[in-house]
Amino acid sequence: MKIILKNICKSYNGRKVIDNLSYEFTPDKPVVIEGGSGIGKTTLLRIIMGLEKPDSGEVVFEGVSHEAVRFAPVFQNTRLIDKLDAPANVRLAAREISGDAVRAALIALIPKEELGKKVRDLSGGTQRRVEIVRAVLAPSDVIIMDEPLTGLDEGNARRAVAYIKENMEGRILITSSHSDLFEAFCETLLLK
Repeated sequence: MKIILKNICKSYNGRKVIDNLSYEFTPDKPVVIEGGSGIGKTTLLRIIMGLEKPDSGEVVFEGVSHEAVRFAPVFQNTRLIDKLDAPANVRLAAREISGDAVRAALIALIPKEELGKKVRDLSGGTQRRVEIVRAVLAPSDVIIMDEPLTGLDEGNARRAVAYIKENMEGRILITSSHSDLFEAFCETLLLK
């Protein structure tokens, strides 16, 4: 499968955010989208997922219909169920994976003693790592992460990036980031 962007343009209130962007995403080429705040990184990710429409241009899914593509996103804002613990939140997206496997994956990124807490009682950085595990474990064709390292210190950010890299399993990975940690294994798409 490939995701092909053809001449994507998007404006808000007369201001061009994305101007005639063409690009190709494949499973063997993870991509990090970089650029300053407000440059269109989140907008581009939302267009790829079909959550926003471009003003012109098109997103082509080669080899599969758009409706059949399974996305596993990490959004900029936390999207967890507050009253559930971390394993229950992950299992909502990864029902086929055993509880033991989910807990083992979470322990790779969060302290074991945090597993039983409701996510509302976890720090923002810990919640972020739960979202990363959920996206990685969810059955998907494309992992899309919008600033996944927000709220993580250097050590936790490095562990999170290593976890993502080790568990992509032939899927397309598209992430946006202000961190240079993704550059070691991702191609950079710089928005200007």
